[in-house]
Amino acid sequence: MALRLDVLPKRATVPLAVGLPSILVGSAFVFRFTGSPVWLFAASLIGAAASVGFHLAFVRLHRAAA
Repeated sequence: MALRLDVLPKRATVPLAVGLPSILVGSAFVFRFTGSPVWLFAASLIGAAASVGFHLAFVRLHRAAA
C-alpha cells in the first residue's frame, strides 16, 4: 500500500516535510564535524518513527472511512 500524503492532515505533514530533511542533513553535518555516529542513529530513528506514525495515521483514516 502506498502512503498518500494528500489524505493526511496538513498540520502534521507540512512540519515533518520541512523539518525531517533538515534533521537528516543536519545530522550528517554534525557527524562530519564530531565523528560521533550517535547523530546518524538518532536521525535514522526519528525518520523511522515519522514513517511508522504516518502509516498508522493513514490506516486509522482508512478504517474510519470504510
